[in-house]
Amino acid sequence: MLVPAARYLTYTEAVVLYNELLQADIVALVKAHGPPSLPYGEGMYYQLLIEEALVEVAQPLLTDFEQERTAPKLPRCPRCGSLAVAPAERVAWWRQLLYVGTTPMRCATCQNVFAG
Repeated sequence: MLVPAARYLTYTEAVVLYNELLQADIVALVKAHGPPSLPYGEGMYYQLLIEEALVEVAQPLLTDFEQERTAPKLPRCPRCGSLAVAPAERVAWWRQLLYVGTTPMRCATCQNVFAG
């Protein structure tokens, strides 16, 4: 019988986890999961199903994947890819309006201001 190994995955996350399990010789099934999205009716999340007998074998891979998935991502500059970014000080009023609801970040390398 198939049991859910992971739920509410994005398409990219589902493909990555599917390939990791496939490399470990664990056959998995990826299905649409979650509430339907309008107007198409297809869910925008996916779940990964594996055989009940293989859950114990797959558990280390699943815990590593979940830890990596939930780890906070460091902000990167979209222009140069640098990790040397900090909240921007003295942002113009029109940029504050543009970035409302986010934190404006400034790259120390290229001085690019972007929404963080």
